[in-house]
Amino acid sequence: MKSWNELTNLQRAIIGISMVVAAALLPEIAFLVQLGGVEVAFALVFASLAPLISWVAIKYKAIKECLQTSVIAFKLSASAKPSVFFVQASFCAIALLFTSSGLWAFYFFMPGMLLNGVLA
Repeated sequence: MKSWNELTNLQRAIIGISMVVAAALLPEIAFLVQLGGVEVAFALVFASLAPLISWVAIKYKAIKECLQTSVIAFKLSASAKPSVFFVQASFCAIALLFTSSGLWAFYFFMPGMLLNGVLA
């Protein structure tokens, strides 16, 4: 790792701005800068962000798995078959035509969703 004097002005500016942002979230940064210097404070900022980064990675993985499961479930469901989709879309279109309400159209769309195993 380079020392503070070996850094370019751009690198110093990036570290400085990140320290100011970190100081708003972690008030002990000022003490760490006085005690160990910018290098120690910057390293401890990254160490304190490790739990947040791992939490975000776990949530990202869970969302990705959920979306993959949803896609597979939709592809295998009866709703993806043309005959069932046609019946469901017909219920919805007729309800929208007669009532001019999306809520009622969804209400008439639900029987097709609930009975899709019978219709297939």
